[in-house]
Amino acid sequence: MFLEKINHITGEREWEVAEEDHDLAQEIAVSRFADMILDYNRNDMFLAGLRTVIQEKKAQAVPAHVLDIGTGTGLLSLMAAREGADKVTAVEVFQPMADCARSIIQSSQWKDKINVISSRSTDLSSLATKPNIIVAEVFDTELIGEGALRTFKEALDNLVQPGCRVVPSRGRVWIVPVESEFLAKFNRIPRLFEGDQPLGDCPGTAAVYDVQLSQVLPHQLTRLSEPILAFSFDFESSNSIIYDESFDRPVTCTKSGQIDAVMMWWDLDMDGTGTFWIDMAPKWASKDYHWRDHWMQAVYYLPHRVHVKENQMISLKCSHDEFSMWFSVGEECFERVYCTCQLHTIAARQTIFSMNELLENDLYRDEIKSICEDRKVVVLGEGSLLFLLVAATATSVTVVDSNPHFRDILERYISYYKLSNVKVVKSTAEVSTDHDILIGEPFYLSAMAPWQNLRFWYDVKSLRERLGNDVEIYPQTATLFGMCERFDNLQNTAAPVGTVDGFDLSLFDDLSQAWIITFKLLLLFKARQATVALVDVHPLWEYSGVATSERFDVLHFDLRREPHDLKVNFELPLNSGTNGIPLWMEWRVGNYTVTTGLKSEPRLGEAPEWKEGVRQGVYLLSPSLLQRESIRVDARFDSEAGEASFQFY
Repeated sequence: MFLEKINHITGEREWEVAEEDHDLAQEIAVSRFADMILDYNRNDMFLAGLRTVIQEKKAQAVPAHVLDIGTGTGLLSLMAAREGADKVTAVEVFQPMADCARSIIQSSQWKDKINVISSRSTDLSSLATKPNIIVAEVFDTELIGEGALRTFKEALDNLVQPGCRVVPSRGRVWIVPVESEFLAKFNRIPRLFEGDQPLGDCPGTAAVYDVQLSQVLPHQLTRLSEPILAFSFDFESSNSIIYDESFDRPVTCTKSGQIDAVMMWWDLDMDGTGTFWIDMAPKWASKDYHWRDHWMQAVYYLPHRVHVKENQMISLKCSHDEFSMWFSVGEECFERVYCTCQLHTIAARQTIFSMNELLENDLYRDEIKSICEDRKVVVLGEGSLLFLLVAATATSVTVVDSNPHFRDILERYISYYKLSNVKVVKSTAEVSTDHDILIGEPFYLSAMAPWQNLRFWYDVKSLRERLGNDVEIYPQTATLFGMCERFDNLQNTAAPVGTVDGFDLSLFDDLSQAWIITFKLLLLFKARQATVALVDVHPLWEYSGVATSERFDVLHFDLRREPHDLKVNFELPLNSGTNGIPLWMEWRVGNYTVTTGLKSEPRLGEAPEWKEGVRQGVYLLSPSLLQRESIRVDARFDSEAGEASFQFY
C-alpha cells in the first residue's frame, strides 16, 4: 500500500510504500477509540439504556435481539448480552476494528450470543431474524456528522421489527448566541485596521469548529441568552427523521451585545424516560459535567454579525441537512453559507486566529518595522501574512509562497492595500539577488508540529547560496523547549483501556498500543510508537493541567548556519503526577521572541498559559514510565530529512 507523507524540507507531498501490517496498526493507533472507550459516563448511560429496553422486551415475553451498529471493540454488544439479550448482531464497517471486536467477543463468555458482521448497516439488505432493539454510538461533535440520521432511519425502515426500541432514543441540540472577540478571531478575515475588507464581505464558512468550550475563560465571552433548543431528533421514529429541516427559534436576549458566534452542544436521552442522559454541555452550563475529547462542544459563525439589546426578541434560524448544521439571524433564506474568499477553505480555524493575532501584536509589529526599515526583504513561508507588517517600512518585499491558492489571496491583499513595493513568487528560485534580509514567522501550512516550520531553515539555505552569506536572517535562532505537566484528562486519549465495565478489552491495547498478534506468531510491532510520531500535537490551551517542572531546553538551532544534525540525550526528573511532556518552538526575531507554546513562565502546581492559534507537541507518558522518578530523553534533528524525532525511556 502507499502512504502520503509531507517532505518537511520542500513542503511537497510524497508517497511511500508501507506494509499491510503497518496499515492495520496505524489505522487503529490513530483512531482515538481509547478516549471513547474510557468515557465511563458514556458507558454507564448506554448500559442504563440497554438495561431498560431489554427488560422491557423480557416483560413482553419476546426475545431481545439487539442490532449494534458501529460496534467498535464490541463493548456495547457485550453489555447487551450480559444484560440478558437473547441475540446480538454487531455491525462494524472498519475492518481492523471488526477483527478486533470478533477476537474480543470470541474470548468472552457471551461469544455464542454475538455475531459480528463486517459491513455498513445501510448496506445490509436483511437479516435472517429481525432485531427489535438498536444500539448505536454513531455520533460526533455535531451529533449528526457521522450519518446518524440515515443510520437510524434506514435501520428502522429495513432491518428491524415494528416498534423497535433505540438506544439512545432521542437527541437534542442546544445553542447559545455569544459576544466574543476571542471566538471571532477564529473566523474573521485578518486585516490591518478595523473595518477593512481585504477579501471582500465573505461570510466565512458554516462548517463547525469543534472546541473544548469549558476552557474558554469567563472574560472571553458573554452569553446573550439562555440556552435555546435548536433541534430535537426522535431516533425511534423513522417518519420523524428528516434530513433537511429549518426552524425559526424565538430568542429573548438577556444582555446587549454583538452576536459573534453561536455555541452548540447536544444531549441524548438514552431510553426515552428522561432519566438517563449523556449531556455535552460545557462545565459552566452543566451540574453533571464529564470531560470528553472524542466529542466536544461546537462553535458556529453567522453570515453577518448582529447587534442586539437586552430584552430584545430575535428570530434565530436553525437549519440542518443530513450531516451538518448552520444558523443565521435576520436572513431571509435558510441557505447554508459558503466561503467566497478561499481563506476559510485553505486555512484552519487555528491558523486564522493566529493570523489575526499576528497583525494585532504591537510589540512584534514594531520589531518587524524596525528590522525591515529601508531594506530589501524576502518573506519566506506558506500561508503567512507577515509581509503586511514588513511592507510598512521596507523598500521592496518579495513574498515566497509555494501554495498557488494562497498566492491568490496574497495578491488580493496587495491590491486592496495598494502595496506597490510587494511582489509574490512561488519559489526561492524566482527571487532576485538584490535582497539583504530573509525573514519569516516562520509558518507553513503543511507543518503539523511546531518544529516542522524549520522548513524555513532550508528556504534560507537555498537563497543564501545565491544571495551570499552577508544576507541577514530573521529569526536568527530557534529553540525547542519542553516542560513537564500533569494533565487532568488529555492523557486518556493515549491510555490503555484494559478492562472496562468488567469486560476484557486488552486485545484492543495489543493492537493500538503495543502488539499485533497474528495466529501463532507474536509480532513485536509497536503500533503507536512505530507508525505515528511519539509526540502528538494538540492545542494545549483546550486541555487543563498544572505544571510539574520549569521549562527546559531540548534543541537549539542557529538559523544563520547551514542545516546540520543535532542530538541530545539527558535525564529528566519527573515530579509526582507528571503524565505529559509538552514541546514547542520559540523563535528569536531581533529583540523579540515569538513563542508557539507558553505565554508566560510556568509556576509549579499552577495551570500553564498556552498560546492559542497554534498546536503544541505533547508526549503522553506510557504506563511503564508514570511511576518513574526520572526518564531519559533522546531528541534528534535529521538535517537530511528535515525531521525531528524523540524517544522517552
